[in-house]
Amino acid sequence: MKKYDLLIIGGGPGGYVAAIKAAQLGLSVGLIERDKVGGACLHKGCIPTKALIQSTQLYELFKRSKEFGIVAEGVSADFSEFHKRKQTIVNRLFGGVEHLLKKNKVDLLYGTGQIISPGKVLVKDGNKIKEEVSAKNIITATGSSPVVFKGLPHDKKNVLTSDDILDLEEIPSSLLIIGGGSVGIEFAYIYNALGSEVTVIEVMDEILPTSDKDVGSTLRKNLSKKGINFLTQTELDHIEIKEGAVETTVKKKDGKTEMFQSEKVLLAMGRKPETEDSGLEALNLEFNGRFIDVDENMQTSQSGIYAIGDVTGPPLLAHVASAQGLFVAHNIAGVDYPPINSNTIPKVTYTNPQVASVGMTQEEAELAGYEVKIGRFPFIANGKAQIIGEGEGFIKVITDESSGEILGVHLIGHEVGELIGGMSLAMNLEATNLEVSANIFPHPTLSEVFAEAFHMIEGNAIHI
Repeated sequence: MKKYDLLIIGGGPGGYVAAIKAAQLGLSVGLIERDKVGGACLHKGCIPTKALIQSTQLYELFKRSKEFGIVAEGVSADFSEFHKRKQTIVNRLFGGVEHLLKKNKVDLLYGTGQIISPGKVLVKDGNKIKEEVSAKNIITATGSSPVVFKGLPHDKKNVLTSDDILDLEEIPSSLLIIGGGSVGIEFAYIYNALGSEVTVIEVMDEILPTSDKDVGSTLRKNLSKKGINFLTQTELDHIEIKEGAVETTVKKKDGKTEMFQSEKVLLAMGRKPETEDSGLEALNLEFNGRFIDVDENMQTSQSGIYAIGDVTGPPLLAHVASAQGLFVAHNIAGVDYPPINSNTIPKVTYTNPQVASVGMTQEEAELAGYEVKIGRFPFIANGKAQIIGEGEGFIKVITDESSGEILGVHLIGHEVGELIGGMSLAMNLEATNLEVSANIFPHPTLSEVFAEAFHMIEGNAIHI
């Protein structure tokens, strides 16, 4: 029987990162993966969707080329080439992860990991047991999959999830999306830009319902101008696949129903943890709803068994899973490591313009009892935004009036996902609004909006 200091079940961005770091810290590590290392993020989520978005944005930019003094006639999108490029990127990164695991001497075991008791795991191929392994510590990092409610006709051809739509070879004439969160909105952006008639149904009163309302409202208005139809405060009633079309009936807040016909329907109603066949039920672990309950060290109610990533609950983000994996690996190795600050986790929606945020929304800060001061600065007043022809959007900062503590930062604009990490770091280091406004940002860059917004807290922005 193989014996390890640490055995990890699931090779996604939480599992493989934890495996590599634990090995670097001197532990003997086994990693069980039933499909491909890299997980849903690399093969079915973050990477392939953003590759498609990048091609879409370039296509949009080509159509605007005259603004930059460039004549590009007859521009068209070759969707098959979008997919080829997407797959090339995925394959390259997949090979890279495999190489890194081998380089760091992580033992990769292919199969489904099933915990049979603390310290004992079966590696299975279907119902067949391939081998039994033991470990002093176990991490379950089996990720999540798209939610499909019972009774919905999910045929993967006409009614799709975010997994299925990545394999769609042709651009549909019309697409109805159920769910106005980040996943739904990103696909809405892609297919609208490529010529589909897109409608988004969202049960809450605004798209991106966990984002600051000013940002969600602005993005909805922006995408509406591009032709996307949004119905908020509207819930799904039922879906019926007919010959040549999908009929979707929705129910509005006032109780009235409306029926839509579309070529395709995308179900973007969230994700659920993947814990089937893991053996967790037999261990009598504590759960928080569908998610595994963990303590501040990411340890479950069973000593020596940890859980990280999507199986532990929101936010279901790859970078959170990786951070949790690093934290647990260090703790198991007995090496001090800073705890994760849930208030400084950055989030990004990769539309154009992008949305990025960290910390509290204005509503959350006010409900928490803070006397807030708000600074807001538009990108149109930023020199670099003018240079690149992307003046849409703004930055909104929320601070505590008495202490100057940064409570939240929210941006909508071009590539703002590249900026938000700096604010996450600033908040982790407990920077104040004065310290950020006094910092020197290079000119001309989009990052200058940080200084301007924090100057605005005192009503003294320079360039507006």
